[in-house]
Formats: sequence, structure tokens, C-alpha cells
Amino acid sequence: MSIIQSIRDRAAVLVFAIIAISLIGFLVQDAFIGRSKGIFSGNKTEAGSVNGKAIDINEYSQRLKSIEDNYQQRGMAITDDMRQRLGEQIWSGYVEQTLVEEECEKLGLRFTPKELGTLLFSDDAPQEFKQQFTDPKTGIYNVDAAREAFRNLQKSKNADQLKAVNDQLLEPIAINELRAKYISLFSGGAYVPKWMAEKMNADNTSLASVNYVATSYSTISDSLASVKVSDAEINDYIQAHKDEFKQERARNISYVVFDAAPSGTDSARLYQQVANMRSEFAQATDNKAFLSRNGSTIEFLDGFVLKSKMQMSSKDSIIALPVGSIFGPYLDGSNYVLAKKIEIRQMPDSVKCRHILIATVDPNSGQPVRPDSIALKKADSIATAVQGGADFKALAASFSDDEGSKERGGEYDFASTQTNLAHNFSEFVFFGKPGDKKVVKTEFGYHYIEIISQKNFDQGMKVAYLAKPLTTSKETDDSVSAAATQFAAKSRDLKSFDANTLQNRTYVKRLGDDIKSSDYTIGSLGGSRSLVRWIFDNKVGTVSEPFNVGDKYVVVAITRAKEEGTQAASDARNLVEPILRNRKKAAEIIKKMGTPTSLDALAAANQNRVLTADSISFGNPFVPQLGNEPRVVGAAFDKNFAGKIATPIAGNSGVFYIQPQEIGSRAGGSSADVMRRNMEMQLKQTASYSATQALHLAAKIEDKRLEAGF
Repeated sequence: MSIIQSIRDRAAVLVFAIIAISLIGFLVQDAFIGRSKGIFSGNKTEAGSVNGKAIDINEYSQRLKSIEDNYQQRGMAITDDMRQRLGEQIWSGYVEQTLVEEECEKLGLRFTPKELGTLLFSDDAPQEFKQQFTDPKTGIYNVDAAREAFRNLQKSKNADQLKAVNDQLLEPIAINELRAKYISLFSGGAYVPKWMAEKMNADNTSLASVNYVATSYSTISDSLASVKVSDAEINDYIQAHKDEFKQERARNISYVVFDAAPSGTDSARLYQQVANMRSEFAQATDNKAFLSRNGSTIEFLDGFVLKSKMQMSSKDSIIALPVGSIFGPYLDGSNYVLAKKIEIRQMPDSVKCRHILIATVDPNSGQPVRPDSIALKKADSIATAVQGGADFKALAASFSDDEGSKERGGEYDFASTQTNLAHNFSEFVFFGKPGDKKVVKTEFGYHYIEIISQKNFDQGMKVAYLAKPLTTSKETDDSVSAAATQFAAKSRDLKSFDANTLQNRTYVKRLGDDIKSSDYTIGSLGGSRSLVRWIFDNKVGTVSEPFNVGDKYVVVAITRAKEEGTQAASDARNLVEPILRNRKKAAEIIKKMGTPTSLDALAAANQNRVLTADSISFGNPFVPQLGNEPRVVGAAFDKNFAGKIATPIAGNSGVFYIQPQEIGSRAGGSSADVMRRNMEMQLKQTASYSATQALHLAAKIEDKRLEAGF
């Protein structure tokens, strides 16, 4: 990064933050704590609701736009995928805030204006606030500076700025503090009695051994009529375990993809187009202008790259080129490229230097700050002073306009991979010699520079790349679009859609299950929010016109609609059927076994054998040779079964008849006090998630953003 650009970036963030933070005083008094109707009052149009409390769609939309604008002001592009993720974050924030505020209202918890003021002007201030007023020399938060900024800028009347700071800085701080109060009720109440820790410690060191006879469920065929599971039985199970079978509103689809990626003809056409530019590229004297004029996707870098650092495809061929020659066209990613070697020079891979900048332009506004002649005269004076024995670090601290280096004596370490340094600056430090000193002019002003050291020399290459992207031609796109349209025209309902995919192998049917209204992608299709909207706007059996998704056309048929509530038997069968079938198998096995008088007799009667499991740990449901069998573990430690055969156990893998042999304990284990502290710490750590998760599980949350166009 160029020196001045570094200054500009840091200063821009600081200025924005100071302006934003300075508005908080106004907001604290008037906008946040004192609001009477809450942030969701206003229009009736809803993005959704939480426990019947509406989330206003205009508020949601404005907040999303405000965040997008903030990103764009910082030079970040807003893609559809990013917009979707930002929307989800905003929605989650609304839900969390509403649930926490609602619960705190019931409990009488508040976060008052006085508490907010005390927090902001203390060493416990949130880091995103605190860092703007931290002295870079000492690392100490300057409370007085923060207060002064408030007093000076508190009178702002810019409503948009007030709202942005309220939404993006102030409210998050306040809700986080309120949430912390709520969670502290649980974390502060974490307590484990000593007797419980002692009991658990004793249990965890207990060991048992048993003799047993096991009959696997696999000994009974799944096709046996007596173990078949009906829909009615599955429904009964679901009704008895409703919390485990909740489902969200969702849709199932079938779809056919028509790939509109560039064809072989498109590739050959672009290859020839780029090849035809070789001669003109070779003769060009202004490579930067040539690449710009011809729309190269790789801009001209007027600098050198060490051959050891080159990472492009065909690297070896480019390195072997004579100066002035061209290699290509070659395919690099999705571009056809011509590479023109311009120059070769020896250069280091790293440089240590120091400089003092006398700026001619303001790093924030780009406006002139001093005449060129005055800046040059001042830079020359500094050079004379340094060469006369003046302290470089002291001069840098007093006169340098580069805030990024003045506090460390103007020193920088640069790598050859830093290609965005000012050209003249880079030229001097990488191609001068250690000990060289000079006043150098750049677009930012005059720099007095000294080269301290250079390391690891190698060949540096300046190469210009003419890159043209391989894209789908109109002819290819029209052809694929026509094929998709033809398929859609003869597949106007679900029956014909399925029939056409069966009859023609060209049409590969794919499935998309459990698509949610908040989803942005479907399978491997990529971002397709408009397609998700269409799926929820139409009925089961509807077939779409072709949707253009990325470089594909997609025809979709809606096959099923699932509404919010409890799963149907058909959806839960894969999970529930094995459970109920094994119950029936267990009953069959127990009936067959009868009431055994001994394990030996039981094993002999059923062509089985008596086995032994020892070192069974009470704290571990896994039994060696048996697998995960918690019921067997429990029975092994049941003193009521001592010396006799336990009640038949319907386990996870089969039916077990066990006879406990011995219960003892192993040496070691944690002390009760250590276990108690660990358990309490674990309870406190899980309080944050558990306390808010309980609110989510008990809440009625309706997401209506899809219906509102989001």
C-alpha cells in the first residue's frame, strides 16, 4: 500500500468514527433510551414478527441500505450474496433484541442513560468505541478526549447520520449490555453442591463387570409382518415427541439445468481474437494505454516481480522469453492472455528504509496543503540537516506528514510483493543501494529517503498482460435459452415434467428438498433469491419458465409444500421407523426367550453363548465389544440385580440378558473440589447460549421478508 494511501485510509476511518461517535451524546438523550414506542413502531408493513411484535419492513430496509452504503463508502462491492448475509444478520439482530428486551421488561431489568454514559467514558468502554480515543503513543484510552468530542459535535442535526449511528453503534452497545445483564442472572446463579460433585466423582471412577447373552435385532428379518411399522404408529410416536419433530415452512422441487457456459466455439473465437492482437501489442510503446484501450482485465503494473514470486500459469515460458517478446495466447483461469516481457533487472525481495514526507496534498481530501516549491525547499532543508548530523527520528516526529511511520522514526520494511507503492518511491528503494540518500518526488509530495538495507537479490521482471475474459456468446446463450424454453413449453405440469425427464436423457432431473423462504441458494446453483421467491409464490405442481441463474438456465417444478408445524409420517419415517421396528423385534425376542433360570441355560437353548464385559465405566455409555449401550451400563451398576439375571434390556443393537458380577472403583479421578469448580465454570460458559436459546425455542417468530420482496 502506498504510504499516503495508508494515511488516507486510517484518517478516513478515524474521521468517520469521530463524527459517528460524537453524535452518540445527542442520541443517548433523545433517540435511544428515551424512545417511547420502540424502534419497531411506525408503518404496518411487516418484515415479520416476534411474539406478535411487528418488525417494520421500512426500518429493516433502511438499516440494510445504511450498512450497504457504509461498505460502499469504504470501497467494498456489495454482491447479492453479501446483501443476503447482511440481511440475515440484521434479521437475527432484530429477533435477538426483541426477545431480550421483552424478557428483561418482564424481569424489570433496564440499561439506563446514566449507565450508558458511565460505560462509554470509562476504561470498560466497548472496544469499537474506545479505540477511536486511544493515544497511539501510550495505548491509553483518553476519556477527556472522548468527552470533548461529544461536547464539540453534540449539536449535529443531521437526521440520517443520527439514525445510522443509532442503528449501527449505539443500539448494539445498549442491547449487548442489556443482554449481559440478563445472562448474568444465569451465570451468576451457577452452583454445584459439594455432595453432587462427590457423587459424580465416585460414579465416574466406578467400574463393573457382567456376564451376558445378547441377541441382535438383525436375527429377525425386517420383512416379517409382525415388525412392520404403520403410518399410524409413526404418527403416534411423533405426537408423543412433538418437540423433536418440528418443521419450518419449506418447499421441495425438481429442476433441470441447461448449462450456458462458454462453448468450444466461443473459446476458439476468443483465442483467435487475442492472437490477432499480438502484432499490435508487440509494437505498442505505451503498454498501459494499450491495455486500457483494449479492455484488459489485468491492469498494467509499472513495476517488477521477482521470478521466484511469479505465480501465473505458463510462468516458466514467460520467464524464458527474451525482452520485447510475447507469449500466448494461453488460458489462465477464465481469460485468454498475451504476456509481453518488457524489462529484466536485479532486485531485492525486501528493503528496509526510512523517510520523511513533506506533503503537497492533504491525505484526506486530496486538496493542496502547500506549494510545490515550498515543499521541495523544506525537504531539501531536512536532507541537509540529516546529512549534517541532525537526529533523523526527531526530525521525522516533528516534520513528517506520514502519520503511519513518524512515531517509529520514519522506518518501513517493504517486500517486493507490495506493488502499490508510489512508483518513484519504489524505484528508488528497490533499485538504489544501501546507504543511498535522496529527495524523491511522488504524487503525494517530497520524501527524503535513506535506504538502510536490502536482502535476497533475484531477477525482477516487468511484464504486461493483455487478458480478455472468456464469456458466453450471444449465439450460445440464445441456443441454450431456446432449449430451456422448449423444455418448459412441453412440461407445463408436474406429470409432463417427470415424463419428459424420463424419456429424454438430455434432461437430467435434480432434486431440491427443504428449501426455506429465507434461503438464497438452491443446491449448487449459486445465488438465486428470485427463484426462491417464485417457488414460494406458486402452488405445488407449477412449472416455471426458464430462470437465468449465473451461467445456467433452470426450469423448476414445485413438488411439495411443507407448512410450519409438525412433520408428517412420511418425512419422519426414516428416523422413527428403525426405533419402532426394533421395539417390535425386542418384544419378539423377549417372548421367544421366556424367563431364563440361568444365562448358561438361556445360551444353550438359543444356540448362543455367555460372554463377559468387564471394566464398564458408569460415566461412559460405551461398552467394549457392545458399542453405545447406556441401558446395559445402568443395569450393570443396579444393586437390585446383584447375583441374579436382570430384566431383559432392549438396547440399541439388540436384547441383552445380563448378570452383574462385580462393582468396584479405579484409582485416580479428580478431587471433588476440582470437579465442582469445573462443573460451575462449564455452567457459566453455557449460560450465554442456553439463556437466549431458550427464548428462541419458546418464541413465535414469523419471517415475512419473502412476501415483502426481500
